[in-house]
Amino acid sequence: MDNRRDKICGSLIGGAIGDALGYQIEFKQGVKEKEITTFQGGIGIISDDTQMTLFTANALLFRKTRIAMRGIAMLPVDAIYHSYLDWLDTQNHTNHHSSISWIKELKELNIPRAPGNTCISALSSGTKGTIEQPINHSKGCGGIMRVAPIGLFMNDSKIAGQFGAEASAITHGHPLGIIPAYVFSTLIWYLSRTDLTIKEALDKSMKQYEENFDIFDEEYKHYFIELVNQAIKLSEEHKNDIEAIRELGEGWVAEETFAIAIYSCLKYSNSFKDAIICSINHDGDSDSTGAVTGNIMGAYLGYEQIPVEYKNHVELKEEILELANDLASELPVGEYNEHNDEYWLSKYVYCKRDLSLK
Repeated sequence: MDNRRDKICGSLIGGAIGDALGYQIEFKQGVKEKEITTFQGGIGIISDDTQMTLFTANALLFRKTRIAMRGIAMLPVDAIYHSYLDWLDTQNHTNHHSSISWIKELKELNIPRAPGNTCISALSSGTKGTIEQPINHSKGCGGIMRVAPIGLFMNDSKIAGQFGAEASAITHGHPLGIIPAYVFSTLIWYLSRTDLTIKEALDKSMKQYEENFDIFDEEYKHYFIELVNQAIKLSEEHKNDIEAIRELGEGWVAEETFAIAIYSCLKYSNSFKDAIICSINHDGDSDSTGAVTGNIMGAYLGYEQIPVEYKNHVELKEEILELANDLASELPVGEYNEHNDEYWLSKYVYCKRDLSLK
């Protein structure tokens, strides 16, 4: 497996692992240090965090294929919006529009897994939120936990950041629901395409944010930068992890989710397992902090460095890796391609996976 493919597979699987581990204690209070370290029952059941992340990936591949085949397609954020409507159908058991997502047929994605109320209500409104016209004033973590595929897929760090922010704004309108998604998508871009350390990639991502996305009031910028700096400082101290995370928040809102993930990744940058265990064992939104941490650590260390006991037992492993490999692949279809891949076409043109063509 080449280096970039290893990082993309690592990021998607890593996010699912962190999500599944944290989902087991998402609403529990009084969580102890290292209380959860394994999948209970032998399989890691994913939550809405991974569900929506997979729909983000599907949307990007659908759009890219449409451009290759037809020369024209909707903007990435519009494709993502339509894919989120597919996800909404899976939660409501409805089918109110033309699907663009082959993963919509997967039974594991047609089970409500504690979906966020903001995501459900925003998508049910019939209006797509934008940065310029926010749909609400929510800064919940539902906007950041799903955008890692954008960082993995885009060819430019600035574009990754911009579309990460726009994808978040579909459902979350508060500046602090959008800014962390910009920096997170940018960070994933740097980690999946360079050999920078997490700290070096974070520094570049924060600098890019300040130079290219400084569009909100100064109070939000300063608060976010201070929180990230606090996470960095805490990661260098010898505090108990639960106590340190308590200083950063509980992760129910996007900036806290990102800060907890940064703390966990910087403190345990050489160990996927230790970073994930740190990120989920706290009183708060453990699946989202675990998912974002897993996305970061997977992009940094790669798939091969993720412990077997995690990656071999997470729900939908094969489908997650299929999407990851598709994100890492050159398109096998297009106007000038004489050997169009019928299996790829079944997924990203006809939006119904035909396994007989595999």
